[in-house]
Amino acid sequence: MKKITLLLMLLITGLHVNAQSTCRQTFNATGSDDGPTVLTINAADINCNGAGPVTSMKLTGADGSLDSFFCGDWYSFDLSIDGGTPITGCAADFNDVDITGFTTLTITSSDLDAYSDGVDIIIDVEVTFTATAAPACVALSAPANGEINVLGSSIAWPVATGGATGYKLKVGTTPGGTNVLNMFDAGNVTSYDLGTLLPGTTYYVTVVPYNGIGDATACTESSFTTCGAIAVPALEDFTAFLPGCWQEGDNGDLTTGPSTFGASGWLADGFGNNGTTGAIRYNVYTSGANDWIISPLYTIPATGYELKFEAAAAQYAATTPPTTPWEADDSVEVLVSTGTTNWTVLYTYNDTNVPSNTGSVNVIDLDAFAGQNVRFAFRAIEGGANGNADIDFSVDNFEIRLSPACVEPTNLIVNPLLHNSATITWAPASGNFEYVLDNLASNPVGAGTPTSSNTYNATPLTPLTQYYFHVRTNCGAGVYSAWSTVPFTTLATPPANNDCAGATVLTPGGSFGAGEVVGTNVGATASENGNPSIPAPGCASYLGGDVWYSAIVPASGSLTFEVNTDSGGITDGAGAVYSGACGALVLEDCDDYSSSDPQDQPLISVTGRTPGEILYFRVWEYGNNNFGTFRVSAYDASLGNDSFDLNGFKAYPNPVKDIFRLSYVKEISSVSVHNLLGQEIMNVKVNALSSEINMSGLSRGTYLVKVTVDGLVNTIKVIKE
Repeated sequence: MKKITLLLMLLITGLHVNAQSTCRQTFNATGSDDGPTVLTINAADINCNGAGPVTSMKLTGADGSLDSFFCGDWYSFDLSIDGGTPITGCAADFNDVDITGFTTLTITSSDLDAYSDGVDIIIDVEVTFTATAAPACVALSAPANGEINVLGSSIAWPVATGGATGYKLKVGTTPGGTNVLNMFDAGNVTSYDLGTLLPGTTYYVTVVPYNGIGDATACTESSFTTCGAIAVPALEDFTAFLPGCWQEGDNGDLTTGPSTFGASGWLADGFGNNGTTGAIRYNVYTSGANDWIISPLYTIPATGYELKFEAAAAQYAATTPPTTPWEADDSVEVLVSTGTTNWTVLYTYNDTNVPSNTGSVNVIDLDAFAGQNVRFAFRAIEGGANGNADIDFSVDNFEIRLSPACVEPTNLIVNPLLHNSATITWAPASGNFEYVLDNLASNPVGAGTPTSSNTYNATPLTPLTQYYFHVRTNCGAGVYSAWSTVPFTTLATPPANNDCAGATVLTPGGSFGAGEVVGTNVGATASENGNPSIPAPGCASYLGGDVWYSAIVPASGSLTFEVNTDSGGITDGAGAVYSGACGALVLEDCDDYSSSDPQDQPLISVTGRTPGEILYFRVWEYGNNNFGTFRVSAYDASLGNDSFDLNGFKAYPNPVKDIFRLSYVKEISSVSVHNLLGQEIMNVKVNALSSEINMSGLSRGTYLVKVTVDGLVNTIKVIKE
């Protein structure tokens, strides 16, 4: 060999051995900005270079909250290297910072506003080094080796030890195969999207790290199997969440599909809020939402198949119909696609098409998809207008089946539902049917009662009892459809004063306690349902469940109506006072917080009324979502025989500098402080035998302190030093 040839070979080999390489390691920490959240990186944590000597290190790829729109406004971060002067800022301030030779560095969050915000600190350390050997092998980490029913097409692996500067991928559909990728150079990354994968197919993957020295050798092959297309007929009853091969998605549009996969606002719940499992549910509430739940592929072999499912729309956390109507810019779409893009709308629920709170059946013909593998999706979309609608939308019994020769009844609706009766209707409007009413969820055994009507009035029923109404179609010649079933639970027996005509008469006394009675809203219904002439009061979040009281105005022309909390009862009441007759009521006033009771309870005082006039007091629970007892009374001081027992009352010191102390032999309801012009400048709810009133913030002078006990008021003159 000539000397010059040998010299060139040695030179080339030397360059190869001493080639400079780079690798990256990602570090992150999650918490709140006011925690603070601290990300600590030690030099010993850096190992991506293996044994290769380090030339330099720098920070790069700052992401997460560091690169957030809110960084610099809601929060910022401090970078400290080996205790040196901190660098304050966001991503742009930390990218490319040289940390060569460092021992320890920290990135610490700082809260810049009055709120606690979540932060995620993500940053890479880029190491430049001299490779001295090929890197070690790595195996696929996601999907796990041997995993089945894999939904996505992304694969991932850990950072290789020994200084990998990139990774090559060998992917095939047979062991050792390369028909998908043949030693494809993915670059210096730890994940890769393989694109569209075949359903029900096993993929074999080998990840080969490399650096300037060469490729890793003898790397182990991993495998995973994608979700296969499901043969029909098939039923998904959502017993589990998520069901196998279903997936969630977020944002995106019909053309591109979801922007991201893996999370959404869909969750497990009971159908129509009956129970907590067995269906999927979405809360239609927050503006700007765009959430998907997507089925696996189904093989539609021929014409004659249909998609059937049940949908329900109920008030949030309740089984009743939505109390505020569905908003015009909100919808739930039923979609179909052969993949995860280019979706077609099959059906839309919106403000003009709202399913029943107890469930409506939807049947969609699938002949257009005969011979195809298709998947379906429910996409909840909420527009920019954020009104008061708060609706739980449920889906259950998702089924692909051959269209039956005898079609079962659909859209079973229970309305009205009372404590002792229920009216059930269904579609179609005419035909021959059989029905069974029982307490069993399972289908009836044997025949039911024949009827040609699509309406059944079930009565008498037992209050607070679970019933199941089953109905099927009789197509003649011994051919019957499947049973359709709707569950319902009867209401509690309404109170005797459930409406204005049955108002409980209150006997006014001189104080709240003189004529108080205990009431309840358990089983109460909305008055306007039974008597449309009675309008909703339009205040204090009235949503039904009201009860009625009446009282006669005394000679003084004044009367106070008040609700107090009963032990274990409702704690957020509301009330309205009316004049006139039950068929022609006039709203006088409405309140939900003025009572001296420590909870939010109503107090309404009327003056200048005609003695002998009958006034009505309508009481309900704020929002109609809590049920129990309460104490209610009508009173006026002019009717009292009681007097304030001055011997049992103590008030000191007077003059007072800071704290004015009060005590009485009975419970003090409240204490108010007034100036000599009669203006109230302080009001304190007490509901105790004694109280301390802090008057340190008042100017020097004379004040009137009014102490209220059971509607009686004792006024004392107090000098503030």
